[in-house]
Amino acid sequence: MSAKTIKLEIPFQKLISIVDQLDPDEKLILKKKLEKHEAATWQERFGKALRQLGRKNVRFSEKEVAGDVKKAIAEARAGAKN
Repeated sequence: MSAKTIKLEIPFQKLISIVDQLDPDEKLILKKKLEKHEAATWQERFGKALRQLGRKNVRFSEKEVAGDVKKAIAEARAGAKN
């Protein structure tokens, strides 16, 4: 049997209400599964995002992307100061 991936879009509050309905054993299983997936550092998440964007946007030059990154960093830092 082949594996299939599906994407569900559930509002967060709906997800919480579903989790609340689980019995204690099911909640424990869910907790263990979630703990297996360590929270990545922002650097790891940023690197992953860059790799994904790189694969999807090969039509843009490295120079153009570098300029956009510099601009985005400047905007983020300016917003953080306000």
